[in-house]
Amino acid sequence: MEKVKDFYTGYEGEPEIIFYFENFDGQKVQLKAWIGYFDSIMAAIQPTKNGWSGLSYYYHTDTGWFEETPWRIPDLGDALNNLQSVNKTELDQETLTVYQSIFELLHQVQLIDGEVWVEYY
Repeated sequence: MEKVKDFYTGYEGEPEIIFYFENFDGQKVQLKAWIGYFDSIMAAIQPTKNGWSGLSYYYHTDTGWFEETPWRIPDLGDALNNLQSVNKTELDQETLTVYQSIFELLHQVQLIDGEVWVEYY
């Protein structure tokens, strides 16, 4: 049985990004989102003095999930730190809900020392 959080319905035919992991029961837990939400989240992150990091690095360099899907996020801590730097005032309410859901999913998986995978269509 799958557990799905869906932020893609209504955007069929548009690009989609899926974050997922398997819990201890072997259940696939996934978050599906229209790529426009994710684009807005990535646009609300500024590079550090050392450049892009975390998910924004892969996003801005067209690597990771752009090259192969599914793709495993290599460092959840780095991804979470990167997401914490989002300027939330730049996000509308719906995008903020998607942001919070992605952050919660990554944090939940980090706590169980699991892996998060990304698919992009």
